[in-house]
Amino acid sequence: MLSADPGPPAPVAVPPTLTSLLAMTENTDGSDVEYAIGGQGLTGVERDMAAELLAEDAMQIRCGKSPVLARWRTRRRGGPPETGASGAAVKAYAGIGFGLPDAPANDDHLQGHVAELLWNRLIQERLVCRDRRRLVHAHSVKPDPLEPGGDGLVVYELDGGTLVFRLWEIKKHESRASRVSATIGRASKQLSSRGQEYLAKLAGPETVEQAGPLGEFYANIVELWLDGSDRAGAGVSVGTSAQYAPARPQAFGSIATAFPHFRQAGQRESIIVAVPDFPEFATRVREIVWSGL
Repeated sequence: MLSADPGPPAPVAVPPTLTSLLAMTENTDGSDVEYAIGGQGLTGVERDMAAELLAEDAMQIRCGKSPVLARWRTRRRGGPPETGASGAAVKAYAGIGFGLPDAPANDDHLQGHVAELLWNRLIQERLVCRDRRRLVHAHSVKPDPLEPGGDGLVVYELDGGTLVFRLWEIKKHESRASRVSATIGRASKQLSSRGQEYLAKLAGPETVEQAGPLGEFYANIVELWLDGSDRAGAGVSVGTSAQYAPARPQAFGSIATAFPHFRQAGQRESIIVAVPDFPEFATRVREIVWSGL
């Protein structure tokens, strides 16, 4: 006797992106700076999902291809804790930037690192930009937010094969004494005054790691920045609490002021992630990282 037709297979659930969880919305106000804001409605299960994405990213950045990453994941799924040298190795990786339960990282540093992780994931998910730039290579943020150097460097390709880049400064904002526009202004000045130094540190190793046109592009990236080339660009990203989300495009004016020579569409950008109670959200990311110890 023939069995009944089971029908088509059930669709495979696709994990949500951070972009969708945060409901990132791009500006349409004709501002001199292209910006996107999101996160104000992040609550409940979706809030935990976003925190889990960032914790996973954090450990991938730290561990690379080390077997420590698999051990951390196994422990997170309810497996037994590692002991001896294996357990110490998991703690060594997980503690970078987060600290450990008996010696947690400074809250300011933790929040700054989570702001960087938010930017890192959003940039990786944005495969095509509004001006049709296509993502080629995005540098991961540093495992330790206290390490000196630039925060973010992203290379894109335009129609026709021309490579362009955006250099980013990433901050956290959690102050009742000042508006988020002040933090954007501080980041813009820092990027303007030290951008060439950041690029030199980030681009030099890529001239060895990357072959062909991409490697050649990295070899010229500092000069492109200093010349104010159309192939260069700047961005400022801020992680903050929902009540500090900017309500007017004027909040981004300092980016245009710091980079008046970047006049093409998309050469000046900003990302604002403003979640309810950003400090608590950062703490939740750390809790998830520690759950794999």
